[in-house]
Amino acid sequence: MTSKLIKPFLLMILLTIATQFVGLIKNAFIAKIFGMGAEVDAYNLANTYTVSITNLAIPAIITVLIPFLTKRGDSVAERAAINTYVSFLLLGIAVAVGISIGSVSWILKNQSGLSETLTLTLSVIMILSVAQIYRVLTTVLTAFRQVKNDFLTAKIATFCSTIFSGVYIVTAKNPSILLVSLFLTISFMVEATILLIKNRGFSFRIQFKWGNRIFHKLVRQTGPVVFNSIVFQISLLFSTTLASFLGQGYVATLGYANQILSIIQALVLVNILTLVYPSMSRVFAKTVEVGKELFIKYTIVTNMLVIPLVVGIMTIGDLLTALLFERGAFTAADTQQVTLFMTMLGIGLPGLVLRDFIYRVYFSLGDTKMPSRISIFTIFGNVLLLLALTPIFNIYAVLVIPGFMNFASAWFAYRLLEKRIGRIDGQHRLIKQHLLIVFNASVMGIVLYYVKPELSFSPLVAFLLLVGIGIVVYGVLVALTQRSFIRTLRMKGASE
Repeated sequence: MTSKLIKPFLLMILLTIATQFVGLIKNAFIAKIFGMGAEVDAYNLANTYTVSITNLAIPAIITVLIPFLTKRGDSVAERAAINTYVSFLLLGIAVAVGISIGSVSWILKNQSGLSETLTLTLSVIMILSVAQIYRVLTTVLTAFRQVKNDFLTAKIATFCSTIFSGVYIVTAKNPSILLVSLFLTISFMVEATILLIKNRGFSFRIQFKWGNRIFHKLVRQTGPVVFNSIVFQISLLFSTTLASFLGQGYVATLGYANQILSIIQALVLVNILTLVYPSMSRVFAKTVEVGKELFIKYTIVTNMLVIPLVVGIMTIGDLLTALLFERGAFTAADTQQVTLFMTMLGIGLPGLVLRDFIYRVYFSLGDTKMPSRISIFTIFGNVLLLLALTPIFNIYAVLVIPGFMNFASAWFAYRLLEKRIGRIDGQHRLIKQHLLIVFNASVMGIVLYYVKPELSFSPLVAFLLLVGIGIVVYGVLVALTQRSFIRTLRMKGASE
């Protein structure tokens, strides 16, 4: 990572840690009060269903709007295209949300005999659907900040939003999952308001110039992304719904496991992608060869952080889960189940890193069709494997297959990318460095595994000691085995 990016990256990490900490406090209270009960299943199901609405538009903002903003001029036609495009996305989401609320309202009013869990799920869906309009607006406003190299405002807004969303569950004497959902919805409004204030003078306005040719081009690029998102959301909803049928509490367990794994994604993957994607778009627009070097460098650096975190979760994840959630209605047995789910899901994270960076290369080249085609085949493969293997392996198929498909889609996307832009890694640095990362992280994991039973301190002290030992062991191993790669990073950072 270049010296220019280190300071904002560290500030982003600090803000992300603060946000995740507040979010964990909120989730700890949810776990304490509701445990693995039907309320949490309903809340997680509703959240998955409603988020799937906005996840049709958010990938388009990231993959189409950001590269266009980094390369745009300041002509009247370009400004009109941006205004129309953003207005088009917001209108589409508003219509989808209106249809969702109307459909759910009709079901609740006209269908008798619904189970308590289903009724609660539908009620939460109605509340959280409203939040999705503000999620899209927030993503648009964040994109405008990022192309101005302002990566901190969005993090500050998210931090404030997270604090607000947790106020009710922390302070209420007898909290309701419906009011938890309402406060979450209002928190998105708070986040959007902060960004609107910051974006005054540099943003967009509602405008509909349907005949604008640049707008037509943006829509053509958006089509494959949205289609891919539709297929992906169907696959996600299929997996989550399948888990709900396999046993009560599985959706809640997945939710808690994903909350912890999302810390890794938010701290490392999301922050690095947010920071480097606009730069990657600019570099690939000028020189593909330099872009290849950036891709290799950032992929290795990201997994150099992600893989040891995943191994750490495998070895001491039970301590973390217990510290966060094991109180009240959340039992020791729940801790073991969440840790198992978290470990199996975490195995797929390095593949997700590879795939996301490869897709960013395609997007930087202005190609949204190929990643969509690859994702479609991957998702169909995911669904077919789930249908074939879930009757045999039960919930474990739901946990393992998506991670396996992360690696499969990353490999397939990489091979096709090489056919387009030529050999990317002639010296096999990706393979060599990843093997070293896995070796170093595995040694760290073995050390933690044998040290862990020898510690007789309180869970918090034991966890902190193990984290410290893991950092030292892994840091020493990296210094011994990957010194030349780190030296290369410093040299490139200085030259950039």
